[in-house]
This record gives sequence, C-alpha cells and structure tokens, in this order.
Amino acid sequence: MQPTLEPGDRVLVRRLGRKPAPSLGSVVVAWHPQRSKLRLIKRLSRLESTGLWLLGDNPTESTDSRQLGAVPTNLLIGEVVGRLPLGESEQGR
Repeated sequence: MQPTLEPGDRVLVRRLGRKPAPSLGSVVVAWHPQRSKLRLIKRLSRLESTGLWLLGDNPTESTDSRQLGAVPTNLLIGEVVGRLPLGESEQGR
C-alpha cells in the first residue's frame, strides 16, 4: 500500500459487524481469497454483486483485484482508521 503505508507500519482496524460498510476509497483489511492465513490491506474501489473490488495504491507492485478478481464480502475484516509508522511503534520497546 505504498505510499499510503510503509512496510512495518501497524494499522488500527475498526472491525465490521453490524456497523455500516466502509465507504468507497477507504483502506480496508480482508482475508486473501486464496491464501487463508494472509491478510490484504487495500483500498476499496467499488462494490460488485460478486464482492469487493480492492486495489493497492501502487499498481505495479500490488496483488489485488486486478489479479484476484472481486474479493467476497465475507472475507472483509474491517476498515483502517489509523496507522502507527514503524519508527514510532519501535520507540516504546
């Protein structure tokens, strides 16, 4: 998700349940549709009848809906509401 997020950044995620769905353009976390233990952090581009169209901010380096297709909505974990850059997260250790 560079340049929005850098490797090692930590994100704060609002889990979605009965709350409203994230808005288009928001950054979300979802389970990878083919690798069950891998999470994706992508931008919600559009809603389709088959699922969510999720895109990375760096198209040349991102594995996203351009390769995976629409991600089923039941794989959505939540919406990113904040981030802690790597340098800041390491200061308290």
